[in-house]
Amino acid sequence: MKRILSVVLCIILIAALAACGEEQKGNVFFVVDTKCRDDMTALFKSTDSDETQEVKMTKQESNDDSVTFACYADPDRFDRVVLTSGDDSTIELAYNAYVAGWVLDEHRFTPYDTGYPEPKYERKSFDYEKRTKDVLIWVPDTYDPSSDKKYSVIYMTDGQNLFNPSATSTGSWGAAESVRAMVAQTNQNDCIIVGIENADGWRDDELTPDIGEVLSEDYKNGHGEYFSDFVVDTVMPYINENYNVYTDREHTHVAGSSSGGIESFYIAMAHPDKFASVGALSPAFLLYSDDTWVEWLSGQDYSENAPFVYLYCGNGSGDMLEQQLYAGTKAMPDNLKKIGYPEDKVVMKLYEDGLHNEMYWRAVFPDYLKYAFPITQTATPDQ
Repeated sequence: MKRILSVVLCIILIAALAACGEEQKGNVFFVVDTKCRDDMTALFKSTDSDETQEVKMTKQESNDDSVTFACYADPDRFDRVVLTSGDDSTIELAYNAYVAGWVLDEHRFTPYDTGYPEPKYERKSFDYEKRTKDVLIWVPDTYDPSSDKKYSVIYMTDGQNLFNPSATSTGSWGAAESVRAMVAQTNQNDCIIVGIENADGWRDDELTPDIGEVLSEDYKNGHGEYFSDFVVDTVMPYINENYNVYTDREHTHVAGSSSGGIESFYIAMAHPDKFASVGALSPAFLLYSDDTWVEWLSGQDYSENAPFVYLYCGNGSGDMLEQQLYAGTKAMPDNLKKIGYPEDKVVMKLYEDGLHNEMYWRAVFPDYLKYAFPITQTATPDQ
């Protein structure tokens, strides 16, 4: 029903734009503005070139709660957008064929996901060292445990920050909204999200892989290998046994940010036979020297399985942490190249104004999904 509503809305917008004489090229892109402003401009950008396109959006419909604006844009030319009304502008938001539009309100922005309610999730506790660790499991509203339909899985660190819009002062990842938007647009790539919590005071230890000499004394007791084994040997088997999911690597992914970014990268690269992709956002690669990374990566075997590596980092003025991580992120493609890693399996997106918080990771996450879940992907038999 939700997908039908999305299709109906797109048809209405296309008809309205045509009536206004709007040039019909590319995909319909729209903004639902809960501040009910009178105008909206979209500036589309490309990370691969200096090409930009500024479009005055057309007001389509309004009610007491919101105003909807629409325009056309080409996702083959652009991959981000800045929305402006008066003196107010958003940060750079992901734009692609998976993002039909964005919802703007007083406190945050999220990908338009056809009006689903706030994400709900299940909580499962597992034994972890001498304590317990909670895992949050989100499934789509259409998920039916009694059906034969299979779902891909995204395993994510910092599960406590993925779904709750009040998780941090800058909101959450909006991970479920991004996935729902992707599925609504593609009518495929259904998946569930499994978020492992890292908010119990042990985060730095859990999310620091021990691959060699660490460059910061504050992170010298890293137990990242234990955490990686926990994900692969405990959480994944539980999900595979209790949910309708594919168990092959092509439908299994891992993602995270900051310390969660370096750990997610480590998990995927240490287990290339189990993960099709990794999304490492603002990763803390600088904890190890480039030589240490090259030496560790050289010891892994990627001849048969090489996960797709998605890297993102910002370089925003005043954010010293993100600026420090920026250099390490830029260096990783070269480190991978040195070990002969396939270059077509690595993409890096750098946002010069990006900051180190959930708001920016929420803005970028749909871009990672574009690479992790190609529209042409077809389901394969469960293994």
